[in-house]
Amino acid sequence: MDDKQKKGLPPTKHKMMRLLLVWLAMLAIMSSGCNPKAPQTKTKTYSQPIITKQEQAKYKQLLKSFQIGVGDIIAIKVYGEPDLKGTFQIYPNCTIQFPLIQNVKVCGHTPGEVRSAIAVRLHKKYFKARPSVSVKVQQYNSKKIHVLGQVKKAGRFDYTPGLTLIQAIAMAGGFTSRASAADTRLIRTIQGAQRVYRVNLGGLGTKRIPDISLRPGDVIVIPQSWL
Repeated sequence: MDDKQKKGLPPTKHKMMRLLLVWLAMLAIMSSGCNPKAPQTKTKTYSQPIITKQEQAKYKQLLKSFQIGVGDIIAIKVYGEPDLKGTFQIYPNCTIQFPLIQNVKVCGHTPGEVRSAIAVRLHKKYFKARPSVSVKVQQYNSKKIHVLGQVKKAGRFDYTPGLTLIQAIAMAGGFTSRASAADTRLIRTIQGAQRVYRVNLGGLGTKRIPDISLRPGDVIVIPQSWL
């Protein structure tokens, strides 16, 4: 009888004990960080979003496209107050007469800004709590451009940020055969005064023509050629 049997430990149990010790040792080595590390991908992080000047300009232009202007029609109501509501068309004085608070300036403001202004004034003068106000634009007439004269589909079109003169003419179906493209007129209102610009689009399609960015309310007129 060998020494292991003398100690009263059966051979089979002795082998199992050795395997258990080996397994525990391997587990300790793996947990100590000796195992190969998985490849890690380095990700560059920033403390705040990076916004270029070009993106800022586009955002400002987009924000202006939602501002209320002359000719627009808006609907306003105060929830829970059936007498405090109405539909208003914006005239050149840029104000509306809303019940209780009267003059409310709206031009150059977004619907959210007008909503906040009305709620604050009502709360300050008449309501204990700030009321819930809804302002919706039913017609964005100030965000239209007009293409008139010798085009195939003259009319009024929706303005979108970035719209150009050539794109607007394309929306109107392009020039007719009688159009005087070299005498195209762009009529623009600036601070209440109209300015007329003459644009030569006579070489459109045959040479590079400088394009012009449009503004809401612009009017494009293509006269008839008498040749």
